[in-house]
Amino acid sequence: MEDSLFEEAQTLPIAAARPRLRYFSPWLVVFTVVWLVIYIRFFPSPGALAARNWPLVLVGVAGATIGNLTAIGGGLLFVPTMIFAYSANPLAALKLAFVTQAVGMTSGASGWLNRGEVPLRLLKWTVPPLIAGSLISSFLYRPSPMLVKGLFGPITIIAGLLTLYTLDHKGGLRDLPPKANFWVALAALIGGIITGWVAIGEGEIVAAFCMLAFRLNANRALGLGVVLLSINSIFLALLHSFVFGGVPWQWAIFTMLGVLWGGRLGPFVGQWLSLHTAKKFFAVVAVLDGLLILLQAMGVLARIKAGWGR
Repeated sequence: MEDSLFEEAQTLPIAAARPRLRYFSPWLVVFTVVWLVIYIRFFPSPGALAARNWPLVLVGVAGATIGNLTAIGGGLLFVPTMIFAYSANPLAALKLAFVTQAVGMTSGASGWLNRGEVPLRLLKWTVPPLIAGSLISSFLYRPSPMLVKGLFGPITIIAGLLTLYTLDHKGGLRDLPPKANFWVALAALIGGIITGWVAIGEGEIVAAFCMLAFRLNANRALGLGVVLLSINSIFLALLHSFVFGGVPWQWAIFTMLGVLWGGRLGPFVGQWLSLHTAKKFFAVVAVLDGLLILLQAMGVLARIKAGWGR
């Protein structure tokens, strides 16, 4: 009886009260100027570097749009792009994804917050276990090139399938009942562990769990997922920048500019385009992306075993 009363009180006409998000913000210009100053001041031969790496700005825009529309995270695009197009070490690609998502997911999170699509009460139940999960995967079992390649494919495929499975979700609750607090905290812990290994997972796991298990409204679940992945990415970016090192800044500086401008595109275009169609497209991309990485990882393992057999 209590649960049914809670659901009745929480199921409200959300769309009518939703504020429209403007894409442009003066902060975008401010941060772009800051980016330009840092780039010219700290990077040698900025013209030559830009001539080689400018396509990464477009990769950043695309990754941030995907990440903030689906809560999967831009790592879906950053990791395979760096591995296949730039021959980056998988661990370097992971570190690039962390620092890039820290900018892009935060830009997108501001958009979801401005739209009022984030159940803020749940942050106190999800952020502490999220941090704990990130610490576990960063210190107790640290990511390695083989771990990144071995897990990225399956996790990406699962994230894509979860997105497809939740396409027609009809839940209308604006918040979760108190009985969900422990379970959503557990989902955040698992998501934090996985994100520390492959840069994606926190947002989609929590969003899908809230939708499927407790019928949270899809937009509010995605908004929560984006905010949590933003927090997770900032924490992991700080760890890998100041504790572990090894961030490929010569590439990351360009993807960071792209996600700065692409981050708000997710929640912005979500107001006008069919989220159903967009999520279906990105989910299929995620599954194909995961299969590509998985097949390459299997090929590497086969070559290693063949070498041992000689």
